[in-house]
Amino acid sequence: MNEAPSSQSLRQFDRALREYLRYNQREAGPLIENRAKKVQWELYRQFKAIAPTRDKIEQEAAVHGYAIRRRQGTDGKSLSVKQELALRKRSIRYLSVSYLFRAWRANRDGQNARHSATSRRNRKIGEALIRTAKGQRHPSVRISSFLEGVMVQNRQRSLVDKALRAQAADMKTYVRRKQQEALKRTVGRIFA
Repeated sequence: MNEAPSSQSLRQFDRALREYLRYNQREAGPLIENRAKKVQWELYRQFKAIAPTRDKIEQEAAVHGYAIRRRQGTDGKSLSVKQELALRKRSIRYLSVSYLFRAWRANRDGQNARHSATSRRNRKIGEALIRTAKGQRHPSVRISSFLEGVMVQNRQRSLVDKALRAQAADMKTYVRRKQQEALKRTVGRIFA
């Protein structure tokens, strides 16, 4: 991921994934793809949660006396304050949308594909590179966002680390449950 998660959360996620793969009976590729989709969804949710509301955007502009930094339009002229605020309100969830890959459909045997998230102007803002087809030697999924704002917000709030930790905790819960089931079966056989 382009957001540079901390090495500690990556190691924690990797250890949990290895244990998860050991206790799960399915092939590794589809399992990794399924876990990557859950990380992607968690990232989408977290970035969506920090998006300001329309009212908050309007209030912030009013606090500054509507003296806000404005972009240039396609004609090279500065946008009016009204146009700039309208753009900000329309793009509230822009950072989270960089993690939405509408074409990414996980199937049982995995896939080898590249899916992109695009802006309204068809500019690529995010990408998922999936290598999980059946028989793939080293299955992997790489999720990227190309927006500068994503990196800035992640640096300030560690959203990628939170998503990785949440999924690692979920996998650890699964592994603990499987270990308890195996222990019950073993104890049941001993005392049967």
